[in-house]
Amino acid sequence: MTDYRIELASIEDVAALAAVERAAATLFPERLLPLHLRGETVAPEKLMAAQAAGMLWAAKDGDGKVLGFACVAMHGQVALLVELDVLPAYGKQGIGSALLAAVVAWGNARAIPTLYLTTFLEFAPSQALYRKFGFVTLGAAPDFLAAALRQETAAGLGERVAMRLTFPRNKVGK
Repeated sequence: MTDYRIELASIEDVAALAAVERAAATLFPERLLPLHLRGETVAPEKLMAAQAAGMLWAAKDGDGKVLGFACVAMHGQVALLVELDVLPAYGKQGIGSALLAAVVAWGNARAIPTLYLTTFLEFAPSQALYRKFGFVTLGAAPDFLAAALRQETAAGLGERVAMRLTFPRNKVGK
């Protein structure tokens, strides 16, 4: 078991994230994530913007090596989990759960009403993680998310679904 910590990512961490994302992509069956798409990663500008906004988290070992990351973007008053990845060699150690817990804590602290994501319908590890945190699959997605699902399908990804986590209202100070 690797010792790790979750923290807001530094600008220096951003350079390591594409490699983490590409490595994590190898876990998906080819029918879900075709080989020609496995090199596609979140744009560096998007990661840098998330980092500057405090919406990018990194899981690091004791030496500061990035083991995984989570990236969020705002869409009006709601948030979208853009990406959550862990290096395969460090899987099954709770790192993905810890990253998602950091995102959920962030959303709760900011009284964000909803956190959305898209994921593969038929990839059990992702489904199990998100359901553990209370995400539910949506029949109909908000417009911005429906557009993202259409783009993902057009790009050749396997069947994708939208999921939502609704946060309780922030009751601090009441």
